[in-house]
Amino acid sequence: MNFRQLEYFLAVANAGQITAAARQLHMAQPPLSYQLKQLEAEMGVTLLNRTAGGTTLTPAGKLLRDYAQQLLDLRDRADSQVRSLGQGLAGVLSVGVISSSIGATPNAKLRTLTRHYPKVQIRLFEDNTYGLIDRLDKHLIDVAIVRTPFTAPGLTSKELTTEAMAAVVPQKYDHFQGATLRVEDLATVPLIIYRRFEHLFETTFAEKEMTPFIACTCDDARTAVQWANNRMGVAIVPQSVADEVGGLGTVVRPIRYQPWRTTLKLVWSEQITPSPLLQRFIDSY
Repeated sequence: MNFRQLEYFLAVANAGQITAAARQLHMAQPPLSYQLKQLEAEMGVTLLNRTAGGTTLTPAGKLLRDYAQQLLDLRDRADSQVRSLGQGLAGVLSVGVISSSIGATPNAKLRTLTRHYPKVQIRLFEDNTYGLIDRLDKHLIDVAIVRTPFTAPGLTSKELTTEAMAAVVPQKYDHFQGATLRVEDLATVPLIIYRRFEHLFETTFAEKEMTPFIACTCDDARTAVQWANNRMGVAIVPQSVADEVGGLGTVVRPIRYQPWRTTLKLVWSEQITPSPLLQRFIDSY
């Protein structure tokens, strides 16, 4: 039994006549009759009652009709889904994101991708940059959005955006002059820093012979801003995070210091050839 025989059988079952079914199938009647007899011989059962007026289904034929329709539907669905997966139109993509990528994802192109291809499922995994790089190395995720600086050989990357640091300043500490700050302006206020940049900040403070009070060090840039919103200190985070999460009672002030710049990157293993779905995701950025 093969799919073609099932298609022929269903055509006859639905038409109630071999001649009419042959016309629908664009074939001659004798080859159709032969295929039906071959199917009956293979299954060892009569499927059709043949009369001068047409055909009717035997009990076995009725049972096969239901199964045949299910099998053909399943074949078509499998064909469609496999083709879609191969073309990047369906499937599951595991994406790692850092907390400070807020504002960068999802973007307009990614929203368009998932709207046009609703069978694409995104599974998000949140971690810090090095945690996500470790997941990539272990093939636990397909791609990640991470932030410089980091050292990780064996990755292919695509730059997304570069931005400066900004200070989220509660009103009680907002005695600064001007809309932007210098690093030196931070010497007299309690600081809340994102651990991701702890070494960068400490190096800068040492170079400038500053000893500011670090009131809090945390693993999530959004947490740093939340503490600033609650007047626990001045949070130093990437500009996009400050703009997205800063609340009432705080002021966002960019920091004028070129070394305090960071780049969001899309990274994936250079050891793999991106699947069509992964490539569509990469192209959406």
